[in-house]
Amino acid sequence: MKPLIHFSLPEIVKKLQKNEFPFSGSTLSGSAEFHFLQPSFYAGVAMHAGNHVRSSLDHVMSATEQERFREEDPYTERFIKELPIQIIARDSRFEYDLNREANRAIYGHDRKMWGIRVWKRELNEEERNLSLAKHREFHDLMDVVVEYLLHQGKYSVMFDMHSFCYQRKEIIPWSQDPGPEINIGSRAVNQAVFGRIIENFKHHLSGLSIDGYPIRVAENELFEGGYLARRLSKAYPDQLLVLAMEYKKIFMDEVTGEMYDKKLDVLIEHFNRVVEKIVQSVFFFNPSDGSTHKTAKPSDGD
Repeated sequence: MKPLIHFSLPEIVKKLQKNEFPFSGSTLSGSAEFHFLQPSFYAGVAMHAGNHVRSSLDHVMSATEQERFREEDPYTERFIKELPIQIIARDSRFEYDLNREANRAIYGHDRKMWGIRVWKRELNEEERNLSLAKHREFHDLMDVVVEYLLHQGKYSVMFDMHSFCYQRKEIIPWSQDPGPEINIGSRAVNQAVFGRIIENFKHHLSGLSIDGYPIRVAENELFEGGYLARRLSKAYPDQLLVLAMEYKKIFMDEVTGEMYDKKLDVLIEHFNRVVEKIVQSVFFFNPSDGSTHKTAKPSDGD
């Protein structure tokens, strides 16, 4: 695989304005890689699809590579591989959490996250600023992407992909865990505009079975959408639909990281079939047809 070319945000904007598709690359600091394959009004983002921490923090980081990997969102970039626009962040949330506000993005050195001690000591100002600069660059890129999407149609969609652990307390088969296998976080979305589309999305996602067990789909049961979904939904409440997706890690051994190819392939194929239906409905969407859902307040959750 060839190394990615680094682009500044102004360079990315210029290429988008000139419709210079396809092009791929990375932001200058490496906070995200991107793949603009063709013009579109919808895109996918996979945050923390890796557990990379910059080498200058190795001596400060207490969380091991395996501990970090378990709490990241590995393989989520595969869900968006067929989408026309893809944003992928491979840095660890243990360095800076992209789905939290900047003032909460770096975990405290005196507390544990998911039972894991993160830092050996408090980061100094220079160390914090370098990580926060990457956090800022990523979200600036997302603003560039959304502004582009909104120029392609009256409404746009962002698929915000995540995954979650279900075996922290005990190792049990996924079919015995009471939580949903797919959770749609939509608390921050303007339900008055997009409520009907979300219901259709949930309906189409339902009905799948794996190994003879049904895949349960829920909305705002485990996760209501994090900072990215809240921020973008607030900025573009009547134009942008952000669907924050959480997949139970039934497609991998969440402790060792081993991937279960067949399960992952089934979930990805199903997701792409549903995406195709939903983006078609958004393209022809007319909110005056009858959505009666009330607007929901943004969640304070992560």
